[in-house]
Amino acid sequence: MAAVPAVQVYGVPLDGFGGAGDDARLKAAMAYAAAQTRPPAIVLANRTHTFDGGPYPYYDGFRLVGSLGTIEREFASTGPQCVATVGGRALFSVPAGGVKNMFVTGVQFRAASGGVHFQTPVTDFAGGPVVQDADFRGLAWVGFRTVMHARHVRCGIERAYINNGTDTQLKLAGSDNYYFVEGKSFMSAHDLTASMFYIWFPHMSRTQVGPLYLTPEVATGVRVDGSYGNLVFTGTLFDCTGRNASTACQGAAVLITGGKGMVFRDCWFFNNAVNPAATGRSPADRGQVFIRGSAGEILFDGCQFNGGATQTLHTPSGTPAVYAAAGVTRIKVANPLAPNNGTKLLQHQSAGIIAKYGADDWTLKVA
Repeated sequence: MAAVPAVQVYGVPLDGFGGAGDDARLKAAMAYAAAQTRPPAIVLANRTHTFDGGPYPYYDGFRLVGSLGTIEREFASTGPQCVATVGGRALFSVPAGGVKNMFVTGVQFRAASGGVHFQTPVTDFAGGPVVQDADFRGLAWVGFRTVMHARHVRCGIERAYINNGTDTQLKLAGSDNYYFVEGKSFMSAHDLTASMFYIWFPHMSRTQVGPLYLTPEVATGVRVDGSYGNLVFTGTLFDCTGRNASTACQGAAVLITGGKGMVFRDCWFFNNAVNPAATGRSPADRGQVFIRGSAGEILFDGCQFNGGATQTLHTPSGTPAVYAAAGVTRIKVANPLAPNNGTKLLQHQSAGIIAKYGADDWTLKVA
């Protein structure tokens, strides 16, 4: 192997490693860093890199650093940037034994095609490998089939741009995580189908989701299948402003099929549930939020369901803000708002599923 560059305070530069191309340099850099008692950060240059030889397995203490102290956004040609174009199957993978203590920041990752994964998807969300104590910060993921399908414990994703993917971008299970709580995170796409989801939690507990600006074009924004409790969404936006009847969110913005103890606080909903039949789901989604299965003990507090007085609205008239199906228990809706002539309607399949508070001007009906 070529001579290894001296370790600096900030890590080792990728371009200091020998090899024909970025893949060879990354492979050498990761091998070197993983072998150190205190793995240094691998520092990418302020240029476009090309990686086609993955997936490269993570290791404990993995650090990958691009533009220091800045956010990398999705814009490929504006300003100085650290860009990583990814081909092949995936760039990274989670080793079978799991991985701990990782940090990735300041890189714009761009997929060479819509079939590329950022990391090889985990499919076993009950017993698969776990990523623990990892932070992904100030990053962009553009055009990937998936960004992360993984099990997380004490992980964070902050100040991220996740755009133009081709399938469910984040499918995450675990607990004790913080996603998008700092704000200035954005997610949208043009190629997802109505049956897909932008974020899917097979089972997620004791986790905070913050003010992500999610434009759930065509596909549903968030699906939750299970939770032990304390899965909290604060200030999350499900907003399809400027979309038409074909490109706005076709099904529910939020689909909950199971789990207990979830909170949605100060969230925003606009132009969702435009054509629920397009999702092909059975039963069909009903409402901008649709709750079914064994879900229960869910609070919606101070959420806003915007109308069409000032912007073009495609959600059909009479669509409830929240619909709870039979089998669901103890749904509480407190202090809801429907600005701009929004529909002030809550529905449950049988009486007693939903209770409303601070909503005297809202209708709660059985349907």
